Amino acid sequence: MTLAKQFEGFHVYGGSAALKFEVVLNQAQESVLAVDGAGRKGSSENFDWSEKLTLQITPREMPAFMCCVLGITPTFEARNHGAAGDKGLTLVNQPERGVLYLRLLQQRVSINVPITADKVFHLGALGIRVLAKQVHLDVPTCLAMLRGTAGRLLVSQGSE
Repeated sequence: MTLAKQFEGFHVYGGSAALKFEVVLNQAQESVLAVDGAGRKGSSENFDWSEKLTLQITPREMPAFMCCVLGITPTFEARNHGAAGDKGLTLVNQPERGVLYLRLLQQRVSINVPITADKVFHLGALGIRVLAKQVHLDVPTCLAMLRGTAGRLLVSQGSE
């Protein structure tokens, strides 16, 4: 069974937008985490998935992304995604609000969703499995590496 079939993904719903996180294969046939974002359709309860924004977290970005999701680092930013290089994603840990705040951008379109702790847990579980598959290590080793190496170095970069 492939990783994508083991975990299809999950949704997070905010007041004005929704997100979907799922495992997909990129052009190189590597498992990556995809983030889809859709805004609310007018005043309805539905979200406009036909006009969604999609961004894939690259294998190179995945350790920094996971450090933020796990609370090791306060922020994460991905820029210059998409064919035109006009897509981006930011994550900000907001412990005072009890959320991980995600912003998905493309040109003038912005999808903003606060992710509550229960969904951050699911994102961490899904993300660490993707990372383990990408680097061919088991999950406990990946967690140790994030805490002991990547997180420490990423935190020091942010304080320069």
